[in-house]
Amino acid sequence: MKKLITSLAFSILAFAAMAQEFGLQHTQRGNFVIGSRIGFSTSKSSIDIQSNAGSVNGDGGSSSQFNLSPGIGYFFARHFVMGISMDWLRTSSRSGVDLSGGTDPAQESENNNILFGPFIRYFIPFGEDKAFFLGTTVGFGDSKNRFIDGNQAQTIDNSLLSIGAGPGLTIFSSNGLALEALAKYNFARSISEINIQDIQRTSKTWTNAVDFSVGLHYYFGGIRATNDARLAPTETKKPGFY
Repeated sequence: MKKLITSLAFSILAFAAMAQEFGLQHTQRGNFVIGSRIGFSTSKSSIDIQSNAGSVNGDGGSSSQFNLSPGIGYFFARHFVMGISMDWLRTSSRSGVDLSGGTDPAQESENNNILFGPFIRYFIPFGEDKAFFLGTTVGFGDSKNRFIDGNQAQTIDNSLLSIGAGPGLTIFSSNGLALEALAKYNFARSISEINIQDIQRTSKTWTNAVDFSVGLHYYFGGIRATNDARLAPTETKKPGFY
C-alpha cells in the first residue's frame, strides 16, 4: 500500500509538471473524453424478503467491492459533459439475514455485476491545468448469483439500479491525458426472485456505499488532441481545438 501511495503521488507531480504551461481548453464545448477508472468500496445493506410464508426484514450484511468503470462523453456545453459508462463490479459479501427465515449462520458469496447508464459532470477549473468536478451517474443492469439451499444449487436473477454522486479532481497534461481522483456516494437497489424449499420469495436489498477511485482519461476534439502543438509555423493557435 505504501508503494502504491508513493507511486500515485509521483504520478500526480509528473502530470502537474507536464501541464504548467498550458491553458485549460480540455472542457470546451464540442470536445470528447474517453477513459476508465478503478475503485474500491465497502458497504452495509438492509433487506426485505416477502413471501406467502411470511416476511423477513433486517440487516442485509456487509460487502466489499472492486469496480472498473470505462466510459465516453461529449461536452455539450462549456465545462458540461454528458456520456455513457459501464460499471463492472466484483463483490464479496457476507449476508446478515437467513434467507429461509431461520437462524442459520451468515453466508459468504461472490458475484460479478455489469451496469450501463448515463453520467453528467460539471467542471470547475482552477489554475491552468486543474479542475474540480461534480458528477452523477445512473446505472441499470442484471446479474446472476449462485445460491446453495441445502444440497441444491440454484441461480438467482437480480434486477439492479444504482445512483451515484460526488466530487472529484482532474489534473490535465499537454497531450490531452488527465489523471482523475473521485469520491462518490452510491445508492443501489436490487430485486430478486428466490425459490427456497418450494417457497417463492421476492427479495429487495438496499445498499449504501462510498466509492474511492482513480483513473486516466483522454480529452480530444475532432482528430486533433487537446492543445496539439503540431501546427504549421504560419498558423495562429486559437482557443480550444478548432
